[in-house]
Amino acid sequence: MTKEQIFSAWAPDASLWSRWAKPVTFAHMDLGRTPIALPEMAAAVDWAPPPVERVALVLDLPEAESVTLASALAERGYQPVPLFNALPLPTENPADEAAYTNVAAVDMFPIIDALRLRAERLQELNVAADAPPAFLLDARRQGDKQSVNTTDFDNRSISFPTDFPSANFLASQRIQRALLIQKDRIDPQADLAHTLRRWQEGGIKLERINLNSMTAPEAFEAVRPAWYGMMFQRILSSFGLRRAWGGGYGAWLQDSAGGG
Repeated sequence: MTKEQIFSAWAPDASLWSRWAKPVTFAHMDLGRTPIALPEMAAAVDWAPPPVERVALVLDLPEAESVTLASALAERGYQPVPLFNALPLPTENPADEAAYTNVAAVDMFPIIDALRLRAERLQELNVAADAPPAFLLDARRQGDKQSVNTTDFDNRSISFPTDFPSANFLASQRIQRALLIQKDRIDPQADLAHTLRRWQEGGIKLERINLNSMTAPEAFEAVRPAWYGMMFQRILSSFGLRRAWGGGYGAWLQDSAGGG
């Protein structure tokens, strides 16, 4: 499949939610590399509400786990919505891959491979156009490292409320609940908290589940985050991150000794 076909499989024209799918990562699927084979999917999604309950899911999981889980949720009738907004290392030389994880703030190749290898099955499922959404985020989006070094490729990213539909739009689609799925944490990440708080204030009831504990989903309230509602919150949140000229996040850090 071409990268355009892969994107169409994950963001079909008929879906209500495809307008929010991010094309950035898909645009870089033509790198000169062979995708790494994925293990057979063993993702259990019996915790997920039946699609008829009209619940929006937010999968904030590391590496390709949100993609793998979304594939299983699509089998149940959910529409995955990829929100990955970071570039991989911008190279077309497969020999550069060995050094990739040593210089990139976030390794995007596992996500790219999973999106590519799950696309054909997703296309076959032909999920209903009005299926409830499962929004996909990479929990490592702000970086695996404690800091980003000079000459690193800084592709750390952040999510904003505008990356998601509003509470009013969710309600117009008969969605009154949202379920946050995470691992190794209970509270939402700081950037995502802005979105969830807006949904909450718009009448959306919030629930969460930690996949490591596998307890039943529990209701929670999103605490008002710092700079919430401020016009310059977007600027403050993304301070220090690097936008690529063509869209998304990703740019080389320059040695300060070189000037500039």
